Amino acid sequence: MPLLTAFFLGLLSSFGAVLPPGMLNLSVATCSLEAGRNKAIRYAAGISVVYFVQTAVAIVGANYLRQNPDILDLLSWWAIPVLAFLAAYFFFKWWREQHADVSVEEQRERDDVVNPFLEGISRSLLNFLAIPYNFALGSWLMSDGILDVSVAAKSLFVAGGAAGAMGLLTAYAFGARWIDNHAHVLTRHVHLIVGSLFVLLAGIQTYRML
Repeated sequence: MPLLTAFFLGLLSSFGAVLPPGMLNLSVATCSLEAGRNKAIRYAAGISVVYFVQTAVAIVGANYLRQNPDILDLLSWWAIPVLAFLAAYFFFKWWREQHADVSVEEQRERDDVVNPFLEGISRSLLNFLAIPYNFALGSWLMSDGILDVSVAAKSLFVAGGAAGAMGLLTAYAFGARWIDNHAHVLTRHVHLIVGSLFVLLAGIQTYRML
């Protein structure tokens, strides 16, 4: 029973990390619109592989990270300039889209995702929130005795988190056309939204560190 509970806890934890609109799920939706559903699913698989590794680092290495807080501090400080750079990058992509000679839709038709799995991996590597999110959540669950501290339970929590992430991202891939039809402003200005999210995250991170 503790092992089954660990898997479902991991499954539920992915909702907080992946379900709210953000860089990763909106990227999957955009990939689905630009390159098709099949490539978007492979894109989601690349993201999920990195999410699996990040969750494993956070959960399995929770004790080590708690004993070495300097590592988390270093990552937290470095996150600020990286987030600012990413915000500028996505703002530039949005500006270039909006000032192009053809519509955003026509630009999408010209785009070609050559290797969606690798591109999903590279995009997921830009996500700095998975490790601290799962570290905080896993530490709380283990300290309160909700999540068993055995290696098997931690492994199943990580597996559940990756499975949940893949399921939610796949849902974004399948629902991309619906999102585009019912929330066209969202998908048309996806780079502006993602850039704004990075600005918000950089501001929050700066406030936390100062």
